[in-house]
Amino acid sequence: MVLEQEIISQKDLDQLLHINEFIEQKNENSLVGELKEAILDSGKLELSQWESLRTHISEIEALIPHIELIIKLKKANKG
Repeated sequence: MVLEQEIISQKDLDQLLHINEFIEQKNENSLVGELKEAILDSGKLELSQWESLRTHISEIEALIPHIELIIKLKKANKG
């Protein structure tokens, strides 16, 4: 019997750790915390930076349906 062994590259591992770090951040240095602070002190960013930030947020919003589908599929596989 041959056991299948998954091999993950260092790059993949680094990306997973980075994603998990982003998801699990609960301190004031989190992305959400930084955004809240910037909004409370709107002078911290220039207009072009606010526009760039909005573009990035729009890109994330476009990914939400895909994230929802992944969650749905993972829940279905659990049950």
